[in-house]
Amino acid sequence: MKNSAEKIKSRFLTVLAIYLAILIILQLIGIAYILHEPSLHRGIPLAIFLGTILPILLALIFMRFVKIA
Repeated sequence: MKNSAEKIKSRFLTVLAIYLAILIILQLIGIAYILHEPSLHRGIPLAIFLGTILPILLALIFMRFVKIA
């Protein structure tokens, strides 16, 4: 029983690390784009997308395609 719990915990931490890495990389790309092309009309929608919509979509994708248990 304990071995199974350890496997689930290990798999969960791996999925969490991948999720956070993808999220950080995409947000860094967005920040680099804003710094390269500083425009208020493009920056605000991009910031909204990167800050709210992208994490939710990425979490839904992970929940759909990754089975932890």
